[in-house]
Amino acid sequence: MEQEKAAEILTDNIKNIFAFSLSRLYNKSEAEDLTNDIIYEVLKCAHQLRNEDAFYSFMWRIAENTFKKHIRKSNIRTMEFDDNFVGTYWETPEEEYLKSEQLNLLRRELSLLTKQYRETTIAYYIYGKSCSEISTSFGISIEMVKYYLFKTRKILKEGICMSREFGKKSYDPGIFRMDFWGGGDNTCYWQLFNRKLPGNIVLSAYHAPVTIQELSTELGVAVVYLEDEIELLLKHDIIKKIGDKYQTDIIIFTEEYEKELTNKIRPVYEKAAERFDKKLSEVLPALESLDFKGNDYNRNRLKWTFANLTMVFALNLSDEIERKRFGDYPPLSNGSYGFIFGYDNDYRYHHFNGLYIQCENDEHTAYFSVENYRIIEKCQFWKPRNWNQSVKAMCDAILEKSADTDNEMLISLIEEGFISSKNGNLSAAFPVFSAETLSDTIWPLLKPLAEDICQSMIEICDIAAQILKDFIPRALRDKTEQLAFIHHQLDVMAFIIETMVKEKRLALPENNEKPCVFGVIK
Repeated sequence: MEQEKAAEILTDNIKNIFAFSLSRLYNKSEAEDLTNDIIYEVLKCAHQLRNEDAFYSFMWRIAENTFKKHIRKSNIRTMEFDDNFVGTYWETPEEEYLKSEQLNLLRRELSLLTKQYRETTIAYYIYGKSCSEISTSFGISIEMVKYYLFKTRKILKEGICMSREFGKKSYDPGIFRMDFWGGGDNTCYWQLFNRKLPGNIVLSAYHAPVTIQELSTELGVAVVYLEDEIELLLKHDIIKKIGDKYQTDIIIFTEEYEKELTNKIRPVYEKAAERFDKKLSEVLPALESLDFKGNDYNRNRLKWTFANLTMVFALNLSDEIERKRFGDYPPLSNGSYGFIFGYDNDYRYHHFNGLYIQCENDEHTAYFSVENYRIIEKCQFWKPRNWNQSVKAMCDAILEKSADTDNEMLISLIEEGFISSKNGNLSAAFPVFSAETLSDTIWPLLKPLAEDICQSMIEICDIAAQILKDFIPRALRDKTEQLAFIHHQLDVMAFIIETMVKEKRLALPENNEKPCVFGVIK
C-alpha cells in the first residue's frame, strides 16, 4: 500500500486513534505521545500491506502492539540482588494489563448471564457450593445444575472472544412519555414510568424483538438489574415475551409519525375551522341572550365558552361512533380498562395539559368540565392535586354553597382564580348553565356545528390510522384504528381552536379568565 494513501486514511482517523490512546492511558500528554507512535509505526509498515481493504484491522493491530510496547517501556522494573541470587520471576506490565483486560471481559460476560445461569455459576465458583447443594437450594436436579455450568462455560468462552459495544442509550437515554385513555385507577402505570429505565427498555424493544443481553448492552445495564424491570413490564402487558426475546406491546406515537401526519391533515382542520367560525358567529347572539350565570361576560370570552362547549359536544358524538365501531375498551392488567400508549418525545406534539370532562360531585347535583388547551395555559391550568376535594370545591362553587373550611383545596382554587368567595359564600369564576338550558336550548343551537366537527374528527382519525400503520411494528397493527381514533379526536378540538386564534377569530385572554371551563347544575 502506498504511504500517501495510508497517510490520508490516518488523517481521517486521528481522533479515533487519540480516543483509543486516551482510553488506555487516561493521561492526555501520554495519549498524544502514544498517538504519534502509532501513526509512525503504521506509516513505517504500510508498504507491507497488500490488501487495502484490510487497512483498518492492520492499523488497530499495530495500535494495540504499540500500546503494549509503550507500557513495557514506561514500567521497566529494576532491582538489586546479591551474590546469593538464584533467580526470580515477576509479571511484566504487559502480562498485568492482559490479566486485567481478561478479568474485565469476564465480569462483562457474567453481567450478561440470565438469572438461572448467573446464580448457578456464582454459587459454584464464587461461594464454592457443590452441585448437590446448588440442586437443593434452587430446587432443580443435579443434572440441570451441571448443564447450567457446562452451558455457562461455553457462553463465557464465546462472549469473551466477542467485541461488544454499549449502545447509544447507555450514555444518552431516550425520552419516553406514557399516556392513558380509559376508565378506572391508572396510578400504577404512571408510577411505573417515573424512572428512565423502563421507558428506555420500551423504546429499545419497540421495532424488533430483542434478548435481555441485547437490552443490557444497548442500555449499559447489567442483566441482574434489568430482570425486575422486565418482570414488571410483562406483568402490566407493556412488553411481551417471544421465545427468549422481548418486544414492546404498546403503540408509541413517534416524532417521525407526528410530522408526517401534520402535513396530511392541515387542510382538513383549517377548512373545518373556517366553517365552524362562520356558523358559530351566526348563533352566538342567540346564545348570549340566554339566562345563565356568566351571560354578562364580554363577547370574546363567551365565544371561547361556546366554541369549547361545541368541541365537547363533538367529542361526545365521536366517542359514541368510536364505541359502536370498535366496541368496549379492553381490560388492563390492574383491573381497569382502556389503552396504555406512549411518545418518544417530551409531549412535544400535545395540544392539551389535560381534559377533565363531566367531573361530578358525590350528590350528583352538579358537574363541571375543564379543557386545558395548551394555547391558553398562561391563564388556565386546572390540575387536581387532591381529586375528591378539588371536585367538591368546584361543585360547591357552582351551587354557590358556603365555604367548607375543612377543604384543603379551597384556598388554592381561589388563588388560581377558578372560584371566588365572598362573605363565606362560594361562586364559580366561569359560566354555569342549568341542565335544562344546556339540553333544551344550547344543544339544539350547537348540534349542527358539533356534527360538522365530529365529521372532521372521523376524517382526520381515519387518515391518522392509515399513516400510523407505517410507523409501528406489524404485531401492533390490530390496535391502530381504535387508538388513532382515541388519540386524534382530541387533537382535532385543539387544531380548530388554535387555527381560530392564529387567524384572529378568537383572541387569547389577557387576564386570569378561565375561557374553557363551564359548570352545570343538574
